[in-house]
Amino acid sequence: MKRTWRFWVALWAGKIITIALLVTGKKGTTLPGKIANWIDPEIMRHLSMAYTDGIIMVTGTNGKTTTANLLASIFREAGQGFAFNQAGANLVTGIAGALIQNTRWNGLSRASLALLEVDEATVPKFCEQVSPSLAIVTNFFRDQLDRYGELDTTVRMVRESLPKETVLVLNADDPLVAQFGTNYANVVYYGVERTPDSRSESLETREARFCPACGTELEYVLFHYGQLGIFNCLGCGFHRPEPEILAQDVRSEEGLLLFRVGVTSFTLSLQGYYNLYNALAAFTAARHLGLNDSLIHKGLQGFIPQAGRMERFNLPEGEITLTLVKNPTGFDQVIQTMLGANKPLCILIGINDLAADGRDISWLWDVNFERLGTHEARIHRVICTGLRAEDIALRLKYAGVSGEKLVIEHMLPEALIRLQASREEDEIAFILPTYTLLFPLREILEERQEKAGLLHPKAQDSREEASA
Repeated sequence: MKRTWRFWVALWAGKIITIALLVTGKKGTTLPGKIANWIDPEIMRHLSMAYTDGIIMVTGTNGKTTTANLLASIFREAGQGFAFNQAGANLVTGIAGALIQNTRWNGLSRASLALLEVDEATVPKFCEQVSPSLAIVTNFFRDQLDRYGELDTTVRMVRESLPKETVLVLNADDPLVAQFGTNYANVVYYGVERTPDSRSESLETREARFCPACGTELEYVLFHYGQLGIFNCLGCGFHRPEPEILAQDVRSEEGLLLFRVGVTSFTLSLQGYYNLYNALAAFTAARHLGLNDSLIHKGLQGFIPQAGRMERFNLPEGEITLTLVKNPTGFDQVIQTMLGANKPLCILIGINDLAADGRDISWLWDVNFERLGTHEARIHRVICTGLRAEDIALRLKYAGVSGEKLVIEHMLPEALIRLQASREEDEIAFILPTYTLLFPLREILEERQEKAGLLHPKAQDSREEASA
């Protein structure tokens, strides 16, 4: 497709705005992309044509950012240049802005490969202009009903938008994702044999009770979490596909995730068995792209959690973990991870109801906070903050957490101070915010860590290993 004058004006306007933002000390790709897309609504189509080695799309409800960053870590280890919306701006404007940053003034791309995280509701618009060579689909869960609508609608939109020639990297353990493989020729599956938390019966929120093909209730041999597990339909024979990449010998130790794929063992700086799927998705995509297992291993081993996805900070009062919460299944897995540490807990939960968080907060009543109530003896303090601090405090009280352990503090700096002041020796601390609170809290944590002259926990670990 020939590039028109609109493309050149849009590209240059986007680059000028990007420079202006950098000069003024601001970050962001959304504004340049928004202006460029307004000038040329086809700009993503024009920009995408430059990526001769292909465009990799990562989508799904949970795990997009971590999966994309894990794959990026592998690419860097392999010396592979690539365009990347690393900031996590995964709507049309953010994606366009990231591609503009990677494009020179003459319209030529700085890299031949693009790695793009794409919001699941944005996939139809994205695929109208861009034909991904490979698409990773992580999972599907109910998320922000006021924005996404019914889950079935989201799944259908993504499935119908993906080009038939695209290679699909699919989570075999999620029936909502695995069903995509029935209509595509080039499919690679990944999955998990079992984890220490796998059970024959599910006690969690489960989205896909019924077969996506015929509507018969699915039978499960094993549940890993949510609807993820080893499933089978007695009605039509739809079943969990055999994974090409299978995680075995899964366990966790001291904030690390350990597992084996074939003969290769991995130790990752990730917490939570749900993150195992993100690592497997990145592994599967990298191997399909021709990278050898040694490079993949180094890329995964060297990964540092970021952007508030089980991200750890060193503060004078002790280490603290920051992780985004946005839907019932994800929150349930975070609770499972916290309790799995078998240590006393101090927790800060921040709930907002702005557009990016989801206006409807009724999803909090679908989170299994009762598990915290059951283990209340291990809960020292819960600081509740955000615009809906009172709502989360009420939910926790109904779940069995004593009102004496609940503190409401709307000011973020003060909330963090109260969290740290509440900590006693050997207690671990978690901060669990919704999206619009994530980055303000992250800035406060980074500032405190830097002011104290402390290293990121992963960097500290590396330095200690080097001096040993």
